Amino acid sequence: MADLDQYTDTEERIFRAALEVFSKKGKDGARMQEIADRADINKAMLHYYFRSKAKLYDEVLGFVMQRALSSFAAAMQETDTFEAMLRTFIAGYIDFVGEHQAVMRLMVNELLAGGDALRRKLAPRLTSEPAAMPQQFIRRMQAAIDRGEIRAADPFQTLITVVSSCIFFFIAFPMVRLINPEATAQREAFIEARKAHVFDLVYHGLAVKGKRKGR
Repeated sequence: MADLDQYTDTEERIFRAALEVFSKKGKDGARMQEIADRADINKAMLHYYFRSKAKLYDEVLGFVMQRALSSFAAAMQETDTFEAMLRTFIAGYIDFVGEHQAVMRLMVNELLAGGDALRRKLAPRLTSEPAAMPQQFIRRMQAAIDRGEIRAADPFQTLITVVSSCIFFFIAFPMVRLINPEATAQREAFIEARKAHVFDLVYHGLAVKGKRKGR
């Protein structure tokens, strides 16, 4: 995992280890001894850096949220049309989830547990970072609606639809593989086709009546 320059080597090892353990076992199932063993340090040193499991979990979750919100926000800002922004968003989100499976598992486990820690970490970032990914998507979509580039639709509902379309393949991969073995045999090609499909479905579903492809 990149972007850990602000931490010492020991803290980076702890972060990596904690992310793996928390993502697989959740906050309640994780044990500090297992995290210490995975980080190749003793438990006393782990407690020196992070006083409790709750503190460590919050720190890891905060780091994950920061990374998820900013990972491709800059690339989205560089696009000049909603069409280009949507394509960049979908490709970036699918690539991020595909490359950071532990991050995705951690987020899903946190949400299934009620999301209390997520709310504590996410709320300040959403109010202090206007260029963060969710606000940027909603703002850009509303601007496209105002220009008449796309039809009127709820930007927040659209954001939920796009995000869920991007992550479901990875969450439900065992089922997807069972239904369509090609998803495993040609995984990279399948993921690229997934990007194109989600974009096509969403963008042309938002096309202004009379301008939809094929009409």
